[in-house]
Amino acid sequence: MRRLSFKKLFAVGAACLAAGLLPSCADNDSMMYIVGVAARQSGACAVKADLASTILAKGTMDRLLASDYTAALIVGNQLTQRGDRERLRTETSKIALKGAEVHLENTQGAELVPAFSAIGTGFVDSSEGADAAPAVMFATLIPASIAKTLPVGTVVSKVRVFGTTLGGQDVESAELLFPIDVCEGCLVSFPASARDLTADGSEYQCLLSADDTATATTDTASPCQLGIDLPTPCTSCSGLYDFCRSPCSNPSYECPP
Repeated sequence: MRRLSFKKLFAVGAACLAAGLLPSCADNDSMMYIVGVAARQSGACAVKADLASTILAKGTMDRLLASDYTAALIVGNQLTQRGDRERLRTETSKIALKGAEVHLENTQGAELVPAFSAIGTGFVDSSEGADAAPAVMFATLIPASIAKTLPVGTVVSKVRVFGTTLGGQDVESAELLFPIDVCEGCLVSFPASARDLTADGSEYQCLLSADDTATATTDTASPCQLGIDLPTPCTSCSGLYDFCRSPCSNPSYECPP
């Protein structure tokens, strides 16, 4: 998002002050804010726009299953309604979301990749009274183009959401810090009910996902997107990847001697 220089900001502020419009011209991070990243349930892809939604403390990306990490950001708008039908005044406090600015750092604060903008769409109604109006915006915090280059471990995503009010004012949220654990194979689970009892040898072998028995035996629902935040039973991917067939083939598990 383009930034104004100090001289330009001073000139804009002086113009706003002269016109008596300083509150509407001010850059105020409190107008719009990010509550956090909504937690999704296994088997459910929809996210409800609710400020009271369950929020993740951190995310997990298993890059052997997922190519990128896309988060459901809960956004709040505190701009109050200004429209008045009786006075034929249109509503200008609603916000059209446009995207997010993302910085990825390690836990020591060192930048891992250059900052980038993520495209996001959404729309936030104006606030009614003291309650902020909520919305959901999906934004890619770890793109596929850089996922493979990141080290295994914790990545700190610093994200700001930006948009434009119907009145033409650019707004930006305060920064949200959201840690994401990057791993390989860690979100594959090997439940006892999914073990292939007909397999040769003593090592655990998962039922193949193409087998009807696998679906009937495993009672764990698969997440909306494999490799994002929630564990997935090995039967969801055993027919595609060797690391889903056995813990001994999975880099996140230790094979017993």
